[in-house]
Amino acid sequence: MTRVPVWLGAVTKGRLTLDAEAEFRRYIKALPDQPIQLVLQRRKSQRSLDQNAWAFGVAYPIIAEALGYDAHEIDDLHYALVAKWGGEHFDTRLGAMLPNKRSSKLSTTEYSEYMEWLVRYAAQELGGILVPLPGESVCA
Repeated sequence: MTRVPVWLGAVTKGRLTLDAEAEFRRYIKALPDQPIQLVLQRRKSQRSLDQNAWAFGVAYPIIAEALGYDAHEIDDLHYALVAKWGGEHFDTRLGAMLPNKRSSKLSTTEYSEYMEWLVRYAAQELGGILVPLPGESVCA
């Protein structure tokens, strides 16, 4: 499968500005003379590094310790919880269940929804595990 380059930028007052304009121009010059298809769409902001840091630095360690997971099993816990939240489907090619959503592809809004779900799920379904959201504290 051929990789399709994605160029990020912004439209301000009707003008397009690319984040890596020089690289874009080099890419265009390298194309042979041929028709192209150019697609512009609004950029979804992917989950932030702070959101990811909260999940792997706060939420998952608290849940993992309470459930008896070892440190090397945090990724397994992560994938299971994302699948529980976003659902999963059977992939006939692999013969396995796969999550419908990947956390790395979530927007910041979607990841915020996941974070709020995770806090509620831990408290209500995993035996009362208290996980603070960013900026909150939990007193045991």
